[in-house]
Amino acid sequence: MALARDFYLPSLVTQTKGEEVTYTSYYNHYRWSDASSNCNSQGAFLAKIKSLDEIKKARQVFIVHHPTDYWVGVKYDESLNVFVWADGAPVVVNPNFEAIVNRTKQGEQGFSKRCLYVTNDDVLLADDCETHRKYICQSGESDDAVMASK
Repeated sequence: MALARDFYLPSLVTQTKGEEVTYTSYYNHYRWSDASSNCNSQGAFLAKIKSLDEIKKARQVFIVHHPTDYWVGVKYDESLNVFVWADGAPVVVNPNFEAIVNRTKQGEQGFSKRCLYVTNDDVLLADDCETHRKYICQSGESDDAVMASK
């Protein structure tokens, strides 16, 4: 499926321990899988949000007058019973990540809300992966959950 060219704002560049991370928000509304594919076509990936600090950084690229509900690159894999990144790799669970997700709902059998998105709240919320939302792509990787502005 060919995706239309997306509208986006200039990127926010953040840096951690010498590694550059760039977030870019997109206004077009896609299903989670299509948002992931579009990020990949841009040489990026859906944002890997691992902590509250990263949620706060990602919020800085929210589009003016459209401040909430952006897909990020984590979903719950019911068959593995773990959170995974958009590329399928398991999320390394640590206290920073646990503080921003709600495992109670994710672990429920038949729960349809598996893909996570960021809002103005200090947690990642879950929704059906077929829901159309704006999204945030990331280029560059950060091993450290704490980020500082460049």
